[in-house]
Amino acid sequence: MSSTTAESPPAFAASAAATAAVAAEHADAVDRAGQLPHHALDSLRAEGLLGLLVPHRYGGPGLSLREVTNVCRRLAEACGSTGLIFAMHQSQAAVAIGHAQDSAWHHHLLEHMAREQCLIASATTEGATGGAIRHSACFLDAREDGLHLDKFGSVISYAHAADIFLISARRSPEAAASDQQLVASLREQTTLASATTWNPIGMRGACTQRFDLHAHCSQEQVFPDLFAHAMSQTLLPTSHILLGAVWLGIASSALARARAFLRARNRAGVPLNPIANLRLAEGEALVQQMRAMIAANLALYEGASCSASATDRMVSYNTLKVGASELVVRITDVALRICGIQGYMEEGEFYLSRHIRDAHSAMVMVNDDRILGSLSSVVLGVPITRNV
Repeated sequence: MSSTTAESPPAFAASAAATAAVAAEHADAVDRAGQLPHHALDSLRAEGLLGLLVPHRYGGPGLSLREVTNVCRRLAEACGSTGLIFAMHQSQAAVAIGHAQDSAWHHHLLEHMAREQCLIASATTEGATGGAIRHSACFLDAREDGLHLDKFGSVISYAHAADIFLISARRSPEAAASDQQLVASLREQTTLASATTWNPIGMRGACTQRFDLHAHCSQEQVFPDLFAHAMSQTLLPTSHILLGAVWLGIASSALARARAFLRARNRAGVPLNPIANLRLAEGEALVQQMRAMIAANLALYEGASCSASATDRMVSYNTLKVGASELVVRITDVALRICGIQGYMEEGEFYLSRHIRDAHSAMVMVNDDRILGSLSSVVLGVPITRNV
């Protein structure tokens, strides 16, 4: 595979670079205000980057997840919030594409996604279930005038900019909490009411808030596949891979800033600091670990390792998320140690405050302890000594 193909096709590499430049220009303002990166979102649409995964037969370019992962990493290097929104959108797009089956309505939705460059948000959490995605309290209510759905306390990112919402719910009022289906509700079919404010310490541009949601749509908008299948086959692997790319982008950007700091000192004739040079090498080694974890999980998802069991895949995808969220904190810490007090500032050429704050969001966005808790019983039955 050539280096050009590994990154993304030339046209989209240029588009990603153009959007990254816009995102970088406004990243500090987005962070300070805790507002959506509107300029970057406009650029994503204008450059045709929101529909990258949509197959050719529906009017999209049909890029692979590997190619989209590299675009995601590039955007996150420029602005963590923009990278995070792009990652979450693309994981939802992957679900819509992978689980449309033979539904004519969902085929038209994919065409609409490519043509209109729709931004897709997830509404799969719920206050009544404590944020547990695999259980729902709300249900699909089929009435004479269509399908109704009321979901309370759902945590939704970038909701005010989204064009489509993928919402999970019990298939009927009588269904078990785990008997879920997914419905695609359009912006004009969805009512949102928020009673919370958004003021976190990092990833401030993602605008993740709790909403009470009401959707009024048609029965044909329900995906044919069970939500459990969509979750295990597509949502879990793509979201963890793409989130890994976000953390990699933030880590790479922080380390690049540290390297620039050392080069500036060298050009100024400041005596060499062998400890700082050693830390730069340490940071690069950690970045390579992140790249290797993401590449290995992309290979799993692409089917390159067909011998892996379903359990192996699930453990690998989940440990990617936990491992990457720990490594991004370590790498930004290394960069701060190199830049010293200049990195600790809120402004200047080598400041790292935004990188550090964004990095610490990784462990709580889908809480690592929750993931490890779900793995705790599984890993008891998985042999530790397995082939590579």
